[in-house]
Amino acid sequence: MIRLNAFFVLKEGVSLDELKAVTDELVAKSRQDEGNKGYDLFQSTTNPSIMMFCESWENQAVLDKHSAAPHFTYAVPKIGEMAVDGLKIESFED
Repeated sequence: MIRLNAFFVLKEGVSLDELKAVTDELVAKSRQDEGNKGYDLFQSTTNPSIMMFCESWENQAVLDKHSAAPHFTYAVPKIGEMAVDGLKIESFED
């Protein structure tokens, strides 16, 4: 199992509604991807501009397939445009 935590900070002036317009579809479609065990977006309770995707995948092969999917290749660059310094990813395996 692979767990990814992808952190990012929203740029000043970007609303949660703007972000959710991109991320809601990404989350919904990613949950349907083969090998997905969980895919959620969280907002920090101590700093509302800090966001985190929390993802779980069966293995690297299904994660690679997800990373090439249209819903991923569309949304991630859009999220990157809304974030200060892009997304910072931490990967964990059990």
